Amino acid sequence: MSTVSNKDIALSIIGFLKQAVASKEVAEDYAESMDIAIDCIADAFEVNKDDDKNTIASKFGGKSLPELLKNQTISKQDEPTPIEVDEETKKKADELKVEGNRAMAAKDYPTAIAKYTEAIGLDPTNVVYLSNRAAAHSSAKNHEQAVEDAEKAIKLNPNFSKAYSRLGLAQYALGDAKASMEAYKKGLDVEGDSKSEAMKKGYETAKKRVEELLEDSIATNDRDAGSSEPASGGAGAGGLPDLSSLLGGLGGGAGGMPNFAEMMNNPAIMQAAQQMMSDPQAMQNLLNNPMLSQFMGGLGGRNNNNNQGGSD
Repeated sequence: MSTVSNKDIALSIIGFLKQAVASKEVAEDYAESMDIAIDCIADAFEVNKDDDKNTIASKFGGKSLPELLKNQTISKQDEPTPIEVDEETKKKADELKVEGNRAMAAKDYPTAIAKYTEAIGLDPTNVVYLSNRAAAHSSAKNHEQAVEDAEKAIKLNPNFSKAYSRLGLAQYALGDAKASMEAYKKGLDVEGDSKSEAMKKGYETAKKRVEELLEDSIATNDRDAGSSEPASGGAGAGGLPDLSSLLGGLGGGAGGMPNFAEMMNNPAIMQAAQQMMSDPQAMQNLLNNPMLSQFMGGLGGRNNNNNQGGSD
């Protein structure tokens, strides 16, 4: 691209204004004002306003002003600011990491976290420092912070497998077995053919927990479905409960008589009684029920037999 002058820039602006008017990106009421602005720019920079297309093609590679500005913005956003760490700073950061490792071995987790944090401050490009701090946070039961550090480490270097192990452990400790299993699975994928025992064990542990939770959920749903079924048996004549099943389940009282206290505490019988009280037709149906007649006859027979054995 040849050298760009102010006149070239002015013609590029003129081209943008013409395109805005032609594509009706501005209201028609302002079209005349835009033409005046184009003439003013051409006069001020002493250019021919009709040369805009030639200038854009030769000076800007055929790209209009909006395209040039858009590309400029995208390139700046996509290019992260490079961080340069000199060798002396890297050496100091590594010494801090060693101190952090010693603190971890002594189970002094707050000191370990502090040392790793200092190392990260000196050299934020080293994924090991983030991964180690995640491990220290997990040991200190700061599982949320462990997740954050592990995710930062993965973002910094997606091929650093230990970061997935740190993430899986923290997620499992937080009770998210599914996320833990997925983290370990990604770690196994990164390790490829050289899968570590720690990664495999972590994955199997999380997977087993996911399966257990699924089984518990299914069992709970089954129990809930069973508890929603009616407690009473099938309906008898007239839509009333089956008296044979109701009365057959009652314990015997004195002399073989049904225990009426138990009868009053039987939900099915109480429900039938409430239904009869609210529905006169239900009472008639009950009186016409042959099973009730048979039951009442049995009560009478047992009463006669009991009276035979008594004394005056």
